[in-house]
Amino acid sequence: MTELLHPIPKNMKTPENEQLSLPEELHHISEQLEELIHLLKNSASRNMESTSDRPSQNDSEVMTVKEAAAMLRISLPMMYEFAKTGKVHTVMAGRKILVSRSSLMALLREGD
Repeated sequence: MTELLHPIPKNMKTPENEQLSLPEELHHISEQLEELIHLLKNSASRNMESTSDRPSQNDSEVMTVKEAAAMLRISLPMMYEFAKTGKVHTVMAGRKILVSRSSLMALLREGD
């Protein structure tokens, strides 16, 4: 059987930048893939560490009225009533009403 020779891409490093047999080339590519996988895993773990410092969307200090109602498992009109009567602390952001998570927790602790 005849060995096939393939030109080496410019970005591949070989000892003498010479033609490699197909098995040699595959071995070389395999080594480069292993190095790439290692780099990607390291990059992914660094990204996970940096995002773990940020609060997730579920841990946000404010939420919409709809999210607050879902969290308390109450109806949307009842949540609007809590906001209107001041049972929970709210802030207007344009036309959107944001509810403070800490005020929801206080409402649950106090029970009303």
